[in-house]
Amino acid sequence: MADDFRKIAFGFISAEHERDNDPGLITEGYIDFKAAAEEATDGKKFLFLGYKGAGKSSLGERLHLTLADRHDRFAKLVSLADFPFTPFSKLIRGDVEPEAKYPTAWSWILLIYLLESMVGDEGGSHYNMPALLDAAKAFRQMGLSPSSDPASIVRTTSKNSFKLALPGELASFEWAGSDIRPASEIPDFVESLKNIVRGFRSTSKHYLIIDGLDDILTSREIQYKSLAALIFEVSRLNSDFAKHGVPSKIILLCRTDLFERIPGANKNKIRHDASVEFDWYHDPQNPENSLLLHAAQLRTLRSLGSGAKLFGTLIPDYLNGERAAKQLLDMTRHTPRDFLQLLTHIQVFCRGNIVDVDAFKAGLREYSIKYFLPEIEDELSGYADPDEIQLIIAAFGRVKKRDFSFSELIAVSKTMKKALAEERIHEICESLFECSALGAIQNKPGGNTFYSFKYRNRHSSFDEREKIMLHRGLWKALNLV
Repeated sequence: MADDFRKIAFGFISAEHERDNDPGLITEGYIDFKAAAEEATDGKKFLFLGYKGAGKSSLGERLHLTLADRHDRFAKLVSLADFPFTPFSKLIRGDVEPEAKYPTAWSWILLIYLLESMVGDEGGSHYNMPALLDAAKAFRQMGLSPSSDPASIVRTTSKNSFKLALPGELASFEWAGSDIRPASEIPDFVESLKNIVRGFRSTSKHYLIIDGLDDILTSREIQYKSLAALIFEVSRLNSDFAKHGVPSKIILLCRTDLFERIPGANKNKIRHDASVEFDWYHDPQNPENSLLLHAAQLRTLRSLGSGAKLFGTLIPDYLNGERAAKQLLDMTRHTPRDFLQLLTHIQVFCRGNIVDVDAFKAGLREYSIKYFLPEIEDELSGYADPDEIQLIIAAFGRVKKRDFSFSELIAVSKTMKKALAEERIHEICESLFECSALGAIQNKPGGNTFYSFKYRNRHSSFDEREKIMLHRGLWKALNLV
């Protein structure tokens, strides 16, 4: 029986959905970009950066699934989605600067998970095991179960009625007096917990994987300061673990654009020394060597068996008179999510085993309308309100061109019943440039023209003086034929 393009499981939009519905996509149909999984478990780097859809959550889910099968590995995957930043900012009480209290607040949350993991390690040892056990017991007595999500931990701790409970050995571990203490003493308690953790030893290793930062994108300063503190505190904790021989590591999955917006003088040091960046871009003129094509082929083999060939067989080398692989890559921002979703949309229109021209055209159109445009609108969530998003998209449609000047966009916006201010349009365009929905057209000496998108060059930035180009994935959705 001939191989059938329609029977290939290319995957879902979210890694969480893949884990729940077809975990084999993550364990068997996964390209380990830059050996990120090995670096996360056994290397020194802890920060994994990538734009939305670049595969950060897939890495987290893969680590969680594969480590769970090993007797000498303990892994906890925690999501910061829906994290309550306002209560978090009040978790450490007293008149203390955010730069001082936010790192302590993050250690409070992270140590809750790590301590519980250590207590569950039957091969673990400690020079003062009663203190370690009582530390985990303390969190349970305070209503801070590690099975809770971080949001619940924050809300419980930030209540006015919250008190520190210090049972047994813990009450005397660098402490004196009552075993019930006010919440204002959390910083001292956190320092004692760090000392306890430093004494833990095991032949197993404990991992805490932090994900969900894709959902934390707003313009609120409190969020950026909080997340900056998270990154720097994770860096400090991991260094402390390594220094004292503690078999633990905290892994952080973060959006590149979010990381670039947070404050901090040592960002570049962490980025250079402690991060892996998911950058899948490959010259579309030589698409055969793109890892995105290899990812699709890997999932083809998983679905159809050895010997199945995606490009050149199930997808002809040329469609519409052009190389099919190049056309597909040009419709994406060179991320696994974009590319695999594009193939999924083409499947819907296939009437036979092999992709034909009609299915190819219809799939590209459907992808543009039902996936790419909504994905771009989601990218703006947090940076613009729903009305602003609809207005800017409508303005692009009214320009009726794939490339245009910023002044043309302003002029069209002014003709609309509800016009956005020029300054606001500029801010939204900056955000759209960051997520590669917009690019720049640069005319160089000698008559050469260059197209600059963020996914090609992360150092590029929006410049209203340059001509703007809409990403090809938007053209059909905006009816720009």
